[in-house]
Amino acid sequence: MQENTFPAAEKILSDIENVMKKDTNLQSFEIILEDDNENKSPVYHEENSLGLASWCVQPLYCYTYNRLIELRNNKLRREDPVMTSRWLLGAILLNPDVNTFWNMRRELVRNGRIDAIQELRFIKLVLYHKAKCFEAFSYRRWLIQFILIENLHVDNIESLLQEEINVAIISANRYANNYHAWSYRQHVVSMYEALISTNFHEFLISEWESSEKWCSLHVSDYSGLVYRQFLLKQLLIKSELIQSDDILSSEYVDERRKIIYEYINKYNNAQGCKDISYLDKESSCEFINTLHGNTNNQKSNVDYLQVLIALSYWIEDCILNEDLIKCYPGHEALWYHRRFLGHTLRCIKLSYSKYSCYKAESFESPYCIRLENSHQRSSDNDSRNLLEIAFKNHNIDVIEFSKQQGSYQSDIADKFIKFLGISHIEF
Repeated sequence: MQENTFPAAEKILSDIENVMKKDTNLQSFEIILEDDNENKSPVYHEENSLGLASWCVQPLYCYTYNRLIELRNNKLRREDPVMTSRWLLGAILLNPDVNTFWNMRRELVRNGRIDAIQELRFIKLVLYHKAKCFEAFSYRRWLIQFILIENLHVDNIESLLQEEINVAIISANRYANNYHAWSYRQHVVSMYEALISTNFHEFLISEWESSEKWCSLHVSDYSGLVYRQFLLKQLLIKSELIQSDDILSSEYVDERRKIIYEYINKYNNAQGCKDISYLDKESSCEFINTLHGNTNNQKSNVDYLQVLIALSYWIEDCILNEDLIKCYPGHEALWYHRRFLGHTLRCIKLSYSKYSCYKAESFESPYCIRLENSHQRSSDNDSRNLLEIAFKNHNIDVIEFSKQQGSYQSDIADKFIKFLGISHIEF
């Protein structure tokens, strides 16, 4: 069979196209291992799933590839856009890594030859089959911007962006350490902030809770942890967005304050530190100032209740990280995440000492943080803030536990100790 001649190609492409038009709720696409059967269609459609028999993949792709290259080289100048769209559908579905084909599809979308909303459904199928395809994510990012700019019958932007989150989740579940999926999810969060700023903090909280569940089930997936790091930074530096009555209610504030207090106090007596039970009765301003080691430093333009809630998320993540390390020994990704938590503590300390809250610029200059804080060390506990002391005590506990879990876990703990020394974090 010649590579550019496959008699059944157009019929197969037409069947695939018809299935996609007929079923607007297609969820998956798979290649089905099957021998050649001339009396049976290689296209399968069942329960919102599309399948293609493996015997026709190679000849079908060669057919569509050659047709599209001829078209690109202007050998088929008068070709019908409908045919071009059909060839692109087959070529991209089977091999989405060819950027030229995505660019050709962009031209058809711009010219109105392909419906942009339907195109989102098509890319969802592509990402189900090839979950780590950078070109597909890049094209989808462009397509969302095109839809929003052109205002193409989008009644509910929030639902549109939530669907993008779902696509990223499916891709991350289907391919481990899927950096492109998590990067795209970060992009969607940034779009949400720009387009629906009034509900952004509530959206961050829902993403934070969702990421906790996901990371607890995928403890070796560092890409998922990087997304959680992104969310934590957002929760810290965007604390001024906390306006909801539910979040600022006394019950919720007491819950977040309890998380902080129990973390600070857990190993306090065991390490011979001073009694801090008085903290539980202090105001939010006094409570936060004492934690950071800043006494008599109250600023009228700072909402200390918002700072308290923001800080509780860092502590919540520290607790989760320790629990996962103890439940699943030997996963280096968790220790790398703990390094991030240590670095974030330094950022928290520097930012609060300057602004009495957390500013983005303090989280973007690790070298300056290291230099500035390396001159502020002291041997006695009273000169260090309670957050540093608590993080040190919890590090001692998790490292001692890891040393008893075998040589590999012990080696990982030793690397973490070395990191603490390089970063001038007390141990």
